[in-house]
Amino acid sequence: MSDNRNQGEFMTAWHTGVKAWSKRSKASLMGTARSTDYVPPFRPFDLLAMPNEAAVILENADQRIGVESVCGAQPFFRRHVDFDTIYFQFAGSTTLETEYGEYTMSPGDLLLVPGGTAHRSTGTVDSLRWFAYFSEPVTEGMDEATAHTGESTFRMIRHGGPNWTIPLGMETQKQSGIVEERMICWHHGFGDRTIVERDYDSLAGVSSTEHNEQRSAIRAFRAFDLFHGVAGKRGGVDPIFRSAHLEIKTYNITGEQFAFHRALRTEECHVQFRGDATDMSELETGTFHPGDAYVIPRGIAHSVITVPPDSPEFLRLNFYSNLPWSYPTDLTRHRYQSTFEVQTIIHKEAAWRLEAGLVVPSLATR
Repeated sequence: MSDNRNQGEFMTAWHTGVKAWSKRSKASLMGTARSTDYVPPFRPFDLLAMPNEAAVILENADQRIGVESVCGAQPFFRRHVDFDTIYFQFAGSTTLETEYGEYTMSPGDLLLVPGGTAHRSTGTVDSLRWFAYFSEPVTEGMDEATAHTGESTFRMIRHGGPNWTIPLGMETQKQSGIVEERMICWHHGFGDRTIVERDYDSLAGVSSTEHNEQRSAIRAFRAFDLFHGVAGKRGGVDPIFRSAHLEIKTYNITGEQFAFHRALRTEECHVQFRGDATDMSELETGTFHPGDAYVIPRGIAHSVITVPPDSPEFLRLNFYSNLPWSYPTDLTRHRYQSTFEVQTIIHKEAAWRLEAGLVVPSLATR
């Protein structure tokens, strides 16, 4: 993969645009660095040993980002008092009962639950999701009413993983009478909690952002139906959500990225959703498959090429932070050797894909 051809490199800071362009040989940008900031690639869902376990993978003063199994009916409502929550459904499905109503998430769905909103989750036996808790609230983002350009759904099939079952007593939710709510604050440590007993009918579906009409503060997106073209091959990508210290973006690149990217004030975590890709950086080069994730520390030049190069399968979600992360979970302690097979169902193809001839056959797998 390495050679001595000139390969463009562009350098950015946080929200400042391109600061500089450089011409370097491609070989000089691949595997030429060593760093104590290096984080080995990992399979996040293989870090979970049992159903309903959660693991914080990325952490700083503003963020706690990780993965969890949602296997069956969760026993209480959660009210994240002073921090926002984003869920990204990776496999299976999860239904959230919230003060603004009920939301069902399927693979590829992204949901913002604003701080202060009580919610409770019920997942299928194979429900796996990313979560992002962040203390500075979302300030910018896409408009869910106009953002979607197509409609697709996904089925994520896990191979080589655990054979979990829904724990006894967690098959269904209690939807009447007194239920438990737990208030959780950002400063709370292990064991800190505020527990409230509420009547279910005064908790589920009772809230609105408007006094005289029903309007939800929750924002829901199909994360991979938001593209207006090939995102990330050339030029910038708009964030789906942005806060003071965190951004979330998605990509659907085909072929090779036009240049290596060096971010001066940004940590990146790449989550492969569909398709295979070879990621090249000054730290290492490796091929990534659905379910894989890895971190690019700030200052490290990196690029990507789809496998095979003409594949239209590539879909990826990235977290970006302008604060350095620490890693409270051992990212080398994989409990399983999982792979994920992705089936795609196209309900409405985006017009730009039809025009470009980048059509993924329905039920295509990686």
